[in-house]
Amino acid sequence: MYTVVLVDDEMGIIEGLQVIMKRYLPECQVIGTANDGGDGYDIVLELCPDLVITDIRMLSMDGLEMVERLVNRGSNSKFILLTGYSEFEYARKGIYLGVKFYLNKPIEEEELQQCVRKVIKEIETEKTRTGIQVANALGENGDSGEFDAVSKKKDVISEIKQYVFDNYNQNISLSELSNRFYLNLHYISRLFKEKTGQTYLEYVTMVRIERSKELLLKSDLRIYEVCQKVGYSDLKNFTKVFEKLSGCKPSEYRRMNQK
Repeated sequence: MYTVVLVDDEMGIIEGLQVIMKRYLPECQVIGTANDGGDGYDIVLELCPDLVITDIRMLSMDGLEMVERLVNRGSNSKFILLTGYSEFEYARKGIYLGVKFYLNKPIEEEELQQCVRKVIKEIETEKTRTGIQVANALGENGDSGEFDAVSKKKDVISEIKQYVFDNYNQNISLSELSNRFYLNLHYISRLFKEKTGQTYLEYVTMVRIERSKELLLKSDLRIYEVCQKVGYSDLKNFTKVFEKLSGCKPSEYRRMNQK
């Protein structure tokens, strides 16, 4: 089953896409929807879907800005862009961000099916490559090398966690980690989840929120200053994430826990 998030400011489009996917793409499951790029960004980070189908033109945050922010955060989701516009600038920026698939409005059922199945094929190809890399790592020294390979994987994850812990206030994308540790981006993502039980983004978020708790209790920094100190540029988003993980807003946490 392939997971999908739909983002469009027209509710009719979202409902139509859900009907088409349920009827013609049973291998896909819509696990979330959003009506603007800001909410879409939060939902994709939280749910980590295989595929995101998003409109380009939306009021709050457009689809390309959402995709760019997600890519910079290391999202592994694939993207299909919906547009009623044919301007080259949109396609050029999308291509720069790694988007390969576009659908013009109004959406044709057959075209949607073909496009989604191309994305699924690409996902399966990447999974196969990752599997080969893992198999090669485990077998590079023969049977006697299996233990060493597993140990190396554990060491790499430990190094990544330490690097994140030391640099949590910076924007550390999976692409940067891939270059730093000389490992495939998708391999790091899957290995991290396998060894820690958390996605990479979940771990980064946890480290940032725990650090923010320390700053709230042990410093006189204002909330927006704490937000910036732990790597968030948007106070509203920081407050939302903090409340989700802690059960209360940063100001409430400080008030309830200060002696």
